[in-house]
Amino acid sequence: MPGRAHPDIFIDEKIKENIDKILEMFETGNMPAAIARTVIRAQEGFELPSDKWSLGNQIIMMAHNTEDARGFKQWQEVGRFVKKGAKAFYILGPMCKRIKNKEDDREKIIITCFKSIPVFRYEDTEGAEVEYPDYLPKEPPPLWDVAEKMGIQVNYRPFTGEAFGSITTDGRKMTLRTHDVKTYFHELGHGAHGTFKKLKGGQHEDQEIVAETVACVLCELYGYHGYIYHGFRYIKHYAGAKDGKESARAIMAVLSDVKQCLDIILSLAEPLEELTAA
Repeated sequence: MPGRAHPDIFIDEKIKENIDKILEMFETGNMPAAIARTVIRAQEGFELPSDKWSLGNQIIMMAHNTEDARGFKQWQEVGRFVKKGAKAFYILGPMCKRIKNKEDDREKIIITCFKSIPVFRYEDTEGAEVEYPDYLPKEPPPLWDVAEKMGIQVNYRPFTGEAFGSITTDGRKMTLRTHDVKTYFHELGHGAHGTFKKLKGGQHEDQEIVAETVACVLCELYGYHGYIYHGFRYIKHYAGAKDGKESARAIMAVLSDVKQCLDIILSLAEPLEELTAA
């Protein structure tokens, strides 16, 4: 492409252009209409026990390098048996108690404590094959190859009502419960962030603002403009901001990390020559 700037300069210009655009939209409130978010529904008859677990327990499972973990008897129910010498890992299950309301004599259930529950990985069992449904999108999202280049395993699972996506703190396993590209971009942002800063467990404010800003910039770069309002609300929540100006200031506070994440992702992507930020 004659006369085109050096690739690094070109990428830097695109990043700056779209960050400036997002900051302006946040500050003015003038942004594209939001599109509806979507979630993946479990195929009937294919629900896994772990689909009903808390997000924390699902992340524990992911950290043990498996997509399916169950108790000893649960495996027997599907014709599989724990291998001799296999070791369980533990998730947390609530201990509940029924109490009566003295005023109206109605019963309610309260959580009194949590107990450790041993579960075993699919890989540590043997026996009948388990059929798993395919939740992959019909077409992969942009930058699909970047996750592979970063050594991130991406899995699509049904939505459980807690989070659209998650990634382990080591940045090795990503789970998506929606086909919306913004969620993939968000978790990819976390993955890039984890290459130069140790990710903290849970949803740390700065980490979430970095990942969501990365997602907003990538959405603009690749033409998915209807997600910006969702990104604005997300960042506003984690920044504890009253308005768009405070949200923009929260982005500015972590802008160095945002740019570094985008540099990492786009350096691994296909050339941006054909992209135009509309």
